[in-house]
Amino acid sequence: MRTHISSPRLVHTALLSLALGLAPLVSPAFAAPPAQSAFVVTAPWALEGNYRPQSEGPPPKWQPPALSQAAPPAPLSDAERKLVLATQSEKLPEPTWARFVMSNEWRHDVVFPKLSQLGGVYVGVATDQNYTMAAAARAQLIVTMDYDSDVVYTHRIYHHFISASPTADELRSYYQEANVGKATALLQSVAHSPQEAAQLVKIYQRYRQRLAMYLHQVAHVRVGDRHPTWLGDPAAYSYIRAMVQGGRVMAVQGDLNGTVALRSIGDTARALGLPVRVVYTSNAEGFFRYTQAFKDNLSSLPHDEKTVVLRTYKRGMYAPEGDLWHYNLHKMDDFLSRIATPGYPTVAAVMTDIRTSPVGRKQVETIGVSYYDERIPKTQQGSAKTATAKPVPAQTPSGTEKSSGPLAVRM
Repeated sequence: MRTHISSPRLVHTALLSLALGLAPLVSPAFAAPPAQSAFVVTAPWALEGNYRPQSEGPPPKWQPPALSQAAPPAPLSDAERKLVLATQSEKLPEPTWARFVMSNEWRHDVVFPKLSQLGGVYVGVATDQNYTMAAAARAQLIVTMDYDSDVVYTHRIYHHFISASPTADELRSYYQEANVGKATALLQSVAHSPQEAAQLVKIYQRYRQRLAMYLHQVAHVRVGDRHPTWLGDPAAYSYIRAMVQGGRVMAVQGDLNGTVALRSIGDTARALGLPVRVVYTSNAEGFFRYTQAFKDNLSSLPHDEKTVVLRTYKRGMYAPEGDLWHYNLHKMDDFLSRIATPGYPTVAAVMTDIRTSPVGRKQVETIGVSYYDERIPKTQQGSAKTATAKPVPAQTPSGTEKSSGPLAVRM
């Protein structure tokens, strides 16, 4: 999920995490523990009582696997770059209640084994968590897509800073007060027009301080003996930087229920001869009922038997230590089959099968991840009650419910 740092609890955890990160400068008591120490998870939510929505006994001692050592693909040719740059966005009404330029998902490492070397095209909504997962998948093209233009511009700013920064620490330094002038000059120099330069600088200035705290958190997430995020693992950052510099990362504005962006991404993938292997929806599916446009968009993407929809979900499923969310990978063909069947109008109906059936429950791992395919029976098929369920209420940043509306449709 995307999150806004105006949340008092997130501000508290952000400041506490930042304080812990700076502590070694003032006291040796906060020095990093030795590698042989007990299993440790350090993520923002872990600072709040090791919150776990569902657990049985102590958390599993999961050690994230190292990422593949496969080299990044070669930079795109000039002709291929033109194909990528031709990918279309769609102009959408801007959000009126929150701008989600930061994530509150922290434990993407639990999906690493299931994403390992999937390759192909990675398509994901939301913000920088996509880079962690795309590096694990060794994606050959990374496309971030969001309804919110602030998120899209935030990605484009990242791309410019990544290209100019050999290390993750250098990237993060662009968000420090002392480097505002340097960052502004860089964005102005790489923009294609004065209008684009003004927009990049405006978005940078709007979120700079908040992103400085947030990116510190991302870089210092620790699981066991590893820092498994794109800013914590030098191998992951190196991969993403090579992809950016090779023209293989782009950000577009788009709607999962739209008529332009996802279709255009599919056209670009076909033109490059690549299958789409991952479609990451975060928790966006919880904000709308499945529309025909959504179904048509996903089915139009060039995909194969390895392609998955990767989502985050709650509702009583295991979450990794230090996180709120369960991570579910759903084989694309099975997902399309289910939502074409009466009885599956929402993600809640889809997830009922894996949550409640004996076969489904065997696919749910206590570390907070699950894999969903055709082996799991369709328990909701033909259910009139489910098929006519009321629309799913949208969630506001404070966690209160409000009626479905244009924002829910655009997610």
